[in-house]
Amino acid sequence: MKQFMLSIALCLLAALPLTAQNGKKVYADYHGVRYTRQHDGKLGRWEMYANTEKSATGRKSLCYNADLMDADRHHRIASVTYPHVGMQSDLDPDYLEYQILTAKSAGIDGFFIEWGFMPHENNDLLRAMQPVAARYGFEIGVNWCDGWLYYDWITKIYPEINSREAKTAYMAKCYQYLIDSVFAAPTAPLVNGRPVFYHFGPGATPDEFRTVLAAARLPEGMLPPAGLRRWADWGTLADNRYIPVTYSEEMERWKQLGEIPTAWLPARVRPRDARHADWDNYATPDDAVEFMKPFRDSVWHTPRERYPVKSGFAMPGMDNRGCAGWGRAHFYYIPRDKGDTYRRMWEFCTDEKEHLDMMFIASWSDYTEGHEIAPTWENGDRELRTTLRYASIFKETHADDRGIPLPYTLFQLRKEAAFLEQSKQEMSATRRELDHAALLISRADYAPAAALLTQVENNLKELRSAIPTEMKRLRQAELTLSGKQKSDGYNPANQAVTVALPRELVARLQRSHYEGELYFEYLDKGAETLFIRSSTRREPQEPFKIVARLRTDNSGEWKRARIQLYKENIVYGFNMPTFYIKGNVLIRNLSLGYTIYGE
Repeated sequence: MKQFMLSIALCLLAALPLTAQNGKKVYADYHGVRYTRQHDGKLGRWEMYANTEKSATGRKSLCYNADLMDADRHHRIASVTYPHVGMQSDLDPDYLEYQILTAKSAGIDGFFIEWGFMPHENNDLLRAMQPVAARYGFEIGVNWCDGWLYYDWITKIYPEINSREAKTAYMAKCYQYLIDSVFAAPTAPLVNGRPVFYHFGPGATPDEFRTVLAAARLPEGMLPPAGLRRWADWGTLADNRYIPVTYSEEMERWKQLGEIPTAWLPARVRPRDARHADWDNYATPDDAVEFMKPFRDSVWHTPRERYPVKSGFAMPGMDNRGCAGWGRAHFYYIPRDKGDTYRRMWEFCTDEKEHLDMMFIASWSDYTEGHEIAPTWENGDRELRTTLRYASIFKETHADDRGIPLPYTLFQLRKEAAFLEQSKQEMSATRRELDHAALLISRADYAPAAALLTQVENNLKELRSAIPTEMKRLRQAELTLSGKQKSDGYNPANQAVTVALPRELVARLQRSHYEGELYFEYLDKGAETLFIRSSTRREPQEPFKIVARLRTDNSGEWKRARIQLYKENIVYGFNMPTFYIKGNVLIRNLSLGYTIYGE
């Protein structure tokens, strides 16, 4: 641990003179973990399957097969919007760099990662993000979802933690871990010199959390961390007007522990109607503003000595058709209103900026619930530009929007350099140039950064144009298939369908870099799972040998599957199948497509 923290400190040391700032801060919730087959051998929150028959909308299920691509090569992710940068892995350092630099260019000071407990996968995300953040003077905190700890999730990892008493004792260890590894880290989120975290709940009771606080050991000189307690009571409708909750007995108990009532997503109390037939409940932009008023009146306007950190809140809208309440069969909606909802929430807070120390945005990346501000194909970078505009007003700094598009260009060039390296091109000098461009972006030296990126882009285009390229498409008749065949296709329910490639192509794919795709049609009947596997040399083999997994949604239709193939994951051997397809799903018309680079 000490060595890990030292590496973060050394990274931050170089950036500190350029990024240190005083005064107000802006943070964004970070939702994860999302993976890719190429980087991790799995998909995480990009995919989603759930029964939604209890919804009043009439929608029966969610079936987001993120391994599948559409005609635009967009993966069918669990979201109503699609990331501008595409489906990426949250553990990819290049992607982390892209997100951190993009957020920083929009006036955001740090991410609060949704976090539950130490062995949870989100802790891997936390550890992966900290050193990248340190490099660029960015802060990393947590949105502590301690409900994850009090569910049975922790018991599946540690069977002995099977009671509330045991979970509370373990929560104390988790809090100490946060103190030592997050709040005392060089990347700690600090407001008025005090570590800050968002306390989402809904796990420990106030009495249980009191014992957690009593067991905590703070390093010398550290102020007690400020917990921003989620207060999101729903309220009611009266004469078609939203009436927010202004008092909570439970919140009073949390306040006695020093926690500070802070907003989360505005309540959606309006029932489904003809204009909102796709959702069970919704809220209007006016509702979102009304939701914020109790925080202004009972927290922000309270004398400073009562609350050491006061936080405003903004979110761009909501459309959770990607998850329906995470399988609870409830669809929620708050319109983005072409960006006006987000602007109005920011304006409500900036009008009160003299009372506020920080802003909290929900969220940076929750595509599944549909309240992300990261750039998407549908909304562009509109929310980033809104963030920069109002963050600059809030912090009384200059808004320079020239930096907003640069991290995307940097990310694309890093991936192009990786492609050329796989195609046997020397890229060490290019990587150093891109590293320098990244530092320039983090320092807001946008003009020289843009010039350097343009230079690198031109160099890489020239290298790419010199690489011989061949397109190869194999129809089903050109492949060697084995398995149980029926008149309308293959049924791999009991016996896998295997796919072998011609010997000449195998030899070519072994020695050359390529981009590949697998195509077939499948009968979308029942609720079945179809696996496509291959041999792999990557470790651990179990996840990486999965080329794709899809589930049927019982539409009764023949559907098309288009699946990306990754050279680093797949072993192409002679006199043996390359792909193994298994599941009670009828398939037909298999084909393969490759773009092969080099000789």
